Amino acid sequence: MRYSFTEKTSHRQQETAYMLYMIIGSYFHRCSCRSKTLEENLFLYYKELQEKRQVEKERQIIRVSEGVLKDNMTDLAEMNAEVVISRADDLYILRFYTGFERVVVTVDEKGCYEISLGRDELAV
Repeated sequence: MRYSFTEKTSHRQQETAYMLYMIIGSYFHRCSCRSKTLEENLFLYYKELQEKRQVEKERQIIRVSEGVLKDNMTDLAEMNAEVVISRADDLYILRFYTGFERVVVTVDEKGCYEISLGRDELAV
């Protein structure tokens, strides 16, 4: 099967979004996604990825995410999070809400991502 550049790029974005959801979600005591359909859709793209590429990308995501969240890992491990995944301006946006901290991840069309940590609006 042949894919156009746009389809490959889109797949990369969805694969990366799922990996980020899976890895960052694992840092919490419990994590649930508000949209099970979207979670399953992203998983299907991830599942199609070659295992070697999965492992390489996951290791890179773990390095980056632990670097960004390192000072908060112990606190996150004690919290439950609800994840809201949305699309806006060609970005996937993953918001991990806890009521205290909020982790926000954006993934662009090329699979490049940014992770940030802030106070949850509910806590202010």
